[in-house]
Amino acid sequence: MTLECLLLPGENMESDYTRFHAHKGHVNNVTFLDAGRKALSSGMDGFMKLWSVPSWELIREFKGHTKSVNSISFSRNLNIIATGSSDNTIRLWSYPESLPLKVIIGHSNIVSSVCISPDGKLLASGSYDGTVRLWALPDGKEFLVLEGSPDAISYVLFTPDGRKVLGGGIGGDIYVWSSFDGRLEQTLMGHDIALMSMVLTPDRKYLISAGYERKLRIWSLNELKEERSVELDGTGHFPLAVSSNGKTFAVGMDYDIVLYDFDSGKTVSNIPLMVKGVYSMAFSPNGRYLVAATADGRLNMWDLEK
Repeated sequence: MTLECLLLPGENMESDYTRFHAHKGHVNNVTFLDAGRKALSSGMDGFMKLWSVPSWELIREFKGHTKSVNSISFSRNLNIIATGSSDNTIRLWSYPESLPLKVIIGHSNIVSSVCISPDGKLLASGSYDGTVRLWALPDGKEFLVLEGSPDAISYVLFTPDGRKVLGGGIGGDIYVWSSFDGRLEQTLMGHDIALMSMVLTPDRKYLISAGYERKLRIWSLNELKEERSVELDGTGHFPLAVSSNGKTFAVGMDYDIVLYDFDSGKTVSNIPLMVKGVYSMAFSPNGRYLVAATADGRLNMWDLEK
């Protein structure tokens, strides 16, 4: 593997920039593990890969899915990794042993998103078949089917207390289900077109969602009401990431990554990209690194302290 190290100036910042080929085709996901010392990525090539950070030496490849791996979720309680794929299945893997544990079958279309509950007892999966399903962990048995959404589901999340499941997709609305009985409790209406991504803030108080209509919406988790919105000056898939201190959030555009101040909603910095298309981003737990997964098969890392 060859690392390409460059210095790219943003509008208000300069950061050491490292990029390298990680997957064939789009890189769909990137997330940090082990206090930022390792990272997981997944791609259209059907692989999930484990990397050492910041050297980006490949530690291990996870192969089992036959199509694109679209989503990754990790449970620190169980040391289990869940992956969702375009082969319509979910797979569970042990960590750090990296052993395949189970193949979960139930969805009739692409599994677009997976999320393990904060207590590690449930796994939520969203699919283009229009359902969100809950699975018991660690055995992977089906627990509930959450119905009521007319849309293909593109993203699922648990609320920080694990009591509710949030899901949304093509229609733009966010649906709120009880994780205990599967009851549809509420629909958060706001995005005019497809919901692209969602992320929770570290203080457990807010949900940030991005819609294809180029708007971010910030919701109070306590009241599940929209508090404010931020207009986006660009196009893209709009993946979201929030720094560990909650002060900054990043939005991936087609040709740049824009950093915003959470409190004011104003732009802090603009990081230009060398390729069109960002699909996933993550801040390291210590806030030093920002990593982005891009359409050219690369992972891109900025050292924000330099």
